Amino acid sequence: MPKKYKLKNRKSVLKRFRKRKSGNIEKRREGQGHYNANDKTCNKQRKKGFSTLIKGDAKQISGQIPAL
Repeated sequence: MPKKYKLKNRKSVLKRFRKRKSGNIEKRREGQGHYNANDKTCNKQRKKGFSTLIKGDAKQISGQIPAL
C-alpha cells in the first residue's frame, strides 16, 4: 500500500481563495496588486471583490488545498 503524504497549505494560494458558508469557493480577481490609482474607475470596479468558481475548478482547488 502506498504511503500517503500530508498535503501542505500554500500560504500564497490560500490568500487567493476562500470558502463561503454555502460551500462555494471564490477566488480573488487577478491584477489587483499595484498602480490602481492610475486606473480608470470602470477598471477599479471590475477588479474589486471575489468571483465564484465553477464546480469543476472548485473541486480541483479544494482537493489540492486541505485548508479549504
